[in-house]
Amino acid sequence: MTQATPDKFLDFDNVDVYKDALERNLRDATRNFVIEFGADEARIAFNYSTEGVSDLLKTKPSSKLPVRWINIWGPHRQPELVDVLGTHYKFSLRLQAIIRSPPPKDQAPSTDKDKHASRFSWRKPWQKNDPEIALTGLESSASSSTAPPLIRSNTTRGISNDVGHYTLADQMQNYHALDIGRHYVCIGANWMHELPTKIDELVDIVEEGKQKRLYSWLFLCDDHTVISFHEYPGQVKDPAHLKAMRSNTLSVLRQLSNVGLDNTTPLSVQSVRYALKSDDGVLPSQTTPDIEGSSLLLYYLFDDWRAVYSTVGKFHDRLNTLQNAIFDDMSRKSQKTPNVKIIPKLHVLGRQVRQMQHVYKGYKNLCNRVIDPKATTIQGSEKPNGSIVYISQSASQRFERLGDRIDILILSEMEEYTAEKESLISTYFNINAQKDSEATARLTRAATLLAKLSVLFLPVSFLTSYFSTQITDLQPTFTAKNYWHAFAVIMSGSFFALFFFSRLLMYVTETLDTWTKHLGEYFTGMFKKKKED
Repeated sequence: MTQATPDKFLDFDNVDVYKDALERNLRDATRNFVIEFGADEARIAFNYSTEGVSDLLKTKPSSKLPVRWINIWGPHRQPELVDVLGTHYKFSLRLQAIIRSPPPKDQAPSTDKDKHASRFSWRKPWQKNDPEIALTGLESSASSSTAPPLIRSNTTRGISNDVGHYTLADQMQNYHALDIGRHYVCIGANWMHELPTKIDELVDIVEEGKQKRLYSWLFLCDDHTVISFHEYPGQVKDPAHLKAMRSNTLSVLRQLSNVGLDNTTPLSVQSVRYALKSDDGVLPSQTTPDIEGSSLLLYYLFDDWRAVYSTVGKFHDRLNTLQNAIFDDMSRKSQKTPNVKIIPKLHVLGRQVRQMQHVYKGYKNLCNRVIDPKATTIQGSEKPNGSIVYISQSASQRFERLGDRIDILILSEMEEYTAEKESLISTYFNINAQKDSEATARLTRAATLLAKLSVLFLPVSFLTSYFSTQITDLQPTFTAKNYWHAFAVIMSGSFFALFFFSRLLMYVTETLDTWTKHLGEYFTGMFKKKKED
């Protein structure tokens, strides 16, 4: 097998090079790759050195390989390379510093003891500067393990109370930006990645459906070079997780080779190289191959449709599962307690739907900014130094179509999921309220039956007490026959009086209540008239 060496390009249309390239991109040791391609050729190199990239940027792409793509995994691990690219394309100091900033460090998983400590060991406000505790407010927030964090993130604020880039990206998942420079246009946004889980794996309610957030920057430069920086995800133990997080990048890379393009399903085709080919040698609207290729490459790196539709499908499946659980609860027997996990799961699902709705609104805003014809956007007019950043008409139309799909298919579906979630919560409570009403009715009927039975036997109890009274003159008079005759008469009379006159008694009671109400209203009206007079 042909092995790629640093600063050396290999034929990407070669089967062995193609397979090796896909394997290398699933290794943590792979820091970057550079690929140059045209309609008929493509070549790739891995782990390009800083000096090699500097020399490469000084040479213009050839006519056979007009488009160049530089991809960097974990830019904070390669700050010199970021500086070289930033100096060449005149990145702003702020943008360059943000790209170089390290992501939050992975924290060790907390134990059950830590969870209980964090839940019940909140420091009280008046203890912030308590001299007996020997902690200041600043020290307690930074070093105390029991104090509640100021930021819901793995990244904490520094002593100067500055908020880092990844803190904002973690707290606000719809955090995105479109930066315009002299020689580049940069799209920065969070991309959400769903990590595969095992079927028998136990998942906490809060962690169910949670996705991995990674921030990426996509640059389109005036020399038709596309640069992509991807946030470092940390040490990933499961190769399947790393493959899921890099799936879209690998999909685009795969189809830049004729080997991968031939093995792609129709729905997954990302026609970057294929669009450079034309029967008459002239591209639509007289677009040059370098503009067409770099523009389409930028679009397909931005459009991670697999993650979007997979997320929407997962939301739909989870709603159906919870709906079936709620409807199955209708047949629950009265002695069984209701499923208390349904409401927390619906709450977590609703929160995730709202978060992703914000993320997709950010994507839609970026699509609108890209196709905006104003001079401050990607299709801007010529800059003072004479450089122009172009995007082809076909890529612009794709961005516009993507914005429509997000609005019509994704955002409308999210609103439907939110409404369905609220409906399921209402249905769940209505079902439980109905079952509680039925249980109360059964208890009422049972209590009424017991009351009637007690009333039924009350005269008999009185009769028995009468016959058991020790009176000397009556002892020879009462016999067992007299007792049972009296018992039969009184029991029959009690039965008829109870079961045949109970409705009459209810009618009389309700009538008396109505009369009492009317009398009260009558006298109240009379008192009001006397006061007015």
